[in-house]
Amino acid sequence: MPLIGAENIFGLIMVFVALAAFGFWSEHTRLGKFLSGVILVILAGIVLSNLRIVPFSAPFYDAVWTYAVSLAIPLLLMRANLRELFPVAGPMLLTFVIAALGTVAGVLAGHALVDLGPSSANIVSTIGASWIGGSMNFAATSQALGMEDGTLLSAMAAADNVGGTLFLVLLVLIPGRAAIRRFIPSPIVEAAAAEESAEEEAERKGALPPIQVSKLALLLAISAVCCFLGYETAALVGGWGAAAGIGWLADFSRYGVLFLTLYALAVANLFPRQIEKLHGDFDLGMFFMYVFFGVMGAGANVVLMIETALPVFAFVGIMASVHLAVVLAAAKLFKIDLAEAMLVSNAVALGPATAAAQAAGQRWHALVTPAVMLGVLGYAIATFIGVALSGWLQ
Repeated sequence: MPLIGAENIFGLIMVFVALAAFGFWSEHTRLGKFLSGVILVILAGIVLSNLRIVPFSAPFYDAVWTYAVSLAIPLLLMRANLRELFPVAGPMLLTFVIAALGTVAGVLAGHALVDLGPSSANIVSTIGASWIGGSMNFAATSQALGMEDGTLLSAMAAADNVGGTLFLVLLVLIPGRAAIRRFIPSPIVEAAAAEESAEEEAERKGALPPIQVSKLALLLAISAVCCFLGYETAALVGGWGAAAGIGWLADFSRYGVLFLTLYALAVANLFPRQIEKLHGDFDLGMFFMYVFFGVMGAGANVVLMIETALPVFAFVGIMASVHLAVVLAAAKLFKIDLAEAMLVSNAVALGPATAAAQAAGQRWHALVTPAVMLGVLGYAIATFIGVALSGWLQ
């Protein structure tokens, strides 16, 4: 049993809010500048859970995934300008297609190289669907393929979780390496570094506007309205689809994050002058995201993965390596910005929440919106790809 049990909500709030504070503090340290606060918080979460200080799963974690991430997304989109979205949307959509094909290629390579037994086709296809969409696609694909072995599914989930967490660390690290940027340039990363330096200089001189609690409360209220309208719209559209017998429309009940994103964009672009007067939206959004990163790290059960899922983890490693190699090769060949390539890889492999969090954490503000959109697109297509792959590999 962990030191802080799964039902000890205030104990877990204490730990993960402290991790968020640690993340903000670490951004100003030498190690934090090298690795980033995001990676340090993820690694801290992994250490705390595998040392049995916090649990690997808890109702609090589910609440963070559902509510904290949802509230964070509108906050991170408050200054999203649609005029900045369109120039990057086309190239990123092309990169999305390449990244999805990279995952399919990785599934085929892993299936050929790792013997996972008689259920190999279903195992690799289910994990492949998860790495094009997300956990909902893992569940949907496994159900569609009739996988009912709880032990096998637990081993697959453990390998998928640990592999995804380590992959996120790699995606955050790569753009920060100057040697890689010499090979695949990134004006976006250079601009973000210049912006961060300017903000630090302004902070030293006391030139930044003070954050007021009243404005933070208003921003949080606006975010909550976007979430409410987003999930209500998704439920309404899904209900219409179910009543009309239109399957693809009924599926929209699961895509609340898509609609809350659209409402947040509407607020940002219809009321830019009013939003400009508010300060602290980015910091408040990153607070929620740091809590999310800590929870994500805590869910990586390394011991369980080693004990039950090493062959599956080997497959995940091969699949992820092929996927990343395809994305990097495409970025070099088609002159895609390294930041865009890594963010699309994140959206495909891990989903909209982590992609938006990476974009925000690395100050790629113009990429937060397309990251969410592409992540949701991955949700929409991944289950179909997973089922098709299984049929092909049988």
